[in-house]
Amino acid sequence: MKKLLLILLPLILISCATKGKTEKVVSSEQSKAYYNQFWSLWNDDKEDEAVALLEQWQLEDETDPELYVCYFNMHIDKGTQEQMCIDSSLPPGFQGEYMTGRNDDGDPIYIYSVIEYDDEESKLAFDYLDKGISYNPKRLDMYWGKAQFYFMRGDYDQEIQVIKTAFELNKKYKDSWLWSFNESAKTVGVEFQESIHEYFVKWYNTGDPAAYPYMMEVCKLYTEEFPDSVVAFNDAGISAILMNDIEAAKIYFERGFELDPSDMILLNNVARINYNLGYIEEAKKYYEIMAASDDPESSEHAKEILAEYF
Repeated sequence: MKKLLLILLPLILISCATKGKTEKVVSSEQSKAYYNQFWSLWNDDKEDEAVALLEQWQLEDETDPELYVCYFNMHIDKGTQEQMCIDSSLPPGFQGEYMTGRNDDGDPIYIYSVIEYDDEESKLAFDYLDKGISYNPKRLDMYWGKAQFYFMRGDYDQEIQVIKTAFELNKKYKDSWLWSFNESAKTVGVEFQESIHEYFVKWYNTGDPAAYPYMMEVCKLYTEEFPDSVVAFNDAGISAILMNDIEAAKIYFERGFELDPSDMILLNNVARINYNLGYIEEAKKYYEIMAASDDPESSEHAKEILAEYF
C-alpha cells in the first residue's frame, strides 16, 4: 500500500519570520524544487536518497514549511498498512469497498480491508508537523492536515483539540491565514467556515455515535464564532438530534431559518422537528410557507405533507 497519504494533507508553507528564528535561506523556487525532487525519489522507492535530501534541505533552511510537509507525509506513508478482514458484518460507518460471500456453514461473510497507522511513525509525523507549525503559525493547512490525520486514526479527542486551537487563532488570523506554498488561503478559495462544515460532514458520515459529542462541541463553537451562518445552525441542529437533544435542535433550526427564510433545507427541518415535538400548529405554519415557495420540489413536498398529516 504505497503513497496513501498523498492527499497531501495540504502541502505546508508559510513565511518564516517567527520568534527570531534563522532567516530563510532557501528561496521559494528552490523550496519547490526540493519538494518535487523529494517526492520523485520517494515514489521511486529511493528512501535513502529521499531522506538524505530532507537532511540537506533542513541544514539549509530549518524553517521551510515544505520541508515539514514532506517529513509529515513520509512518516504517515511509512506507517500505513492495509489489513484484509473477513467478518460476519462490516464495521460501523464503513464506507470502503467490500465483497460478500458465505462461510462453510452457509452464513454470510464480508471481505474488506482497513487501514492501520503505526503509532511510532504517527508520532514522528505529528512531531515534525508541530515543529513546522512552530515556525509557521499562520498556516491553516498545517492545522487542518494535523486534524485530518487524527480523524483518519479515529482519535477524535485530539482532532477536536486541533480544531479548537484553530478557532482561537482564527480571531487573530482570520484575514491573513496562509495555505500551500505561502499563498493566501482566501486566494486559493479556502474559507474557515467551510472547513468547519467539512469536518462536521466527515464525522456525520462515519455513522459512529462516538463522534457525535465532538460534532456537537464543534458546532456550538461554529454558531458562537459565526452567528450569521445558516450552515452553522443547521449543522448544530443535526448534531443536537444525534445527541437526542431535540429541543435544542429546534432552537438551532429556528435560528437558522430566521437568518435565511428562503433556505428550504432549514425550513423543512424546522417544520419536521416541530411536528415531531408535537407543536402541530407551528409545524403546519412552516409547511404552508414551504408550500407557497417558488421552489417546485419543496412546494410539492410540503403540499403532500399538508394533505396527509394536517
